[in-house]
Amino acid sequence: MLLLGIAAVLAGAALIVGPLLGVFSRGNADKSALQDWNSGGSQKLVGPPRGGSADVSKVTCGDSSPSDYALVTFTGLSQYHYAGVSGNGTWDLLNQRSMVHYNGTPNPGQQGNVIIAFHREPDYQYINQMGVGDTITIQDKSCHNYVYKITQAWNLPPSQVTQLAPTSGYDLTLITCDPWWQDYDRLVWRATLISPSPGTASPGNFGGGASSQGSGPGQPQF
Repeated sequence: MLLLGIAAVLAGAALIVGPLLGVFSRGNADKSALQDWNSGGSQKLVGPPRGGSADVSKVTCGDSSPSDYALVTFTGLSQYHYAGVSGNGTWDLLNQRSMVHYNGTPNPGQQGNVIIAFHREPDYQYINQMGVGDTITIQDKSCHNYVYKITQAWNLPPSQVTQLAPTSGYDLTLITCDPWWQDYDRLVWRATLISPSPGTASPGNFGGGASSQGSGPGQPQF
């Protein structure tokens, strides 16, 4: 009985420690990516500005890591300084990084439904305060910024999330879990491109994504 009790305790500890180690590992990867991105940008400008503005062809944001797709800043919640570097891939990438742009959905600035999912832990405790009218800024590796304004927000059970399907607008859909440190429900935000004006955005430098979608990705597993 004693051995069975010890085994049960160890099994319970493993169930707790395993996810915590995953959060710790992702947090370190996220922190490193954000530091690398923030140390780039204008500091890597080669030569003097031309015509009073930066020579965009010689500006690099972020670093050269192929896993770093774009900088996502939750500008509508500026008091919390929420920002993260998104990877680009399938939902499997959420095992290594806290934020991922689903490969195969449009790049920011393109027509369609740009889909980004992210873990709420450990850095986005109060992200549930983000609502209609708030903005999200996405920066690519050429320092182009794409600003989206939230038009709708939902708190839904996973089985009812249908907002990941393709759209015909210039949309962004963000999704994370709720409550914090749990995954009973999904927080979903739909935002529309406001800058640059839809249809005028440059292709950008993302190194991934696509201009069209099929039936849309399945549910990310948080």
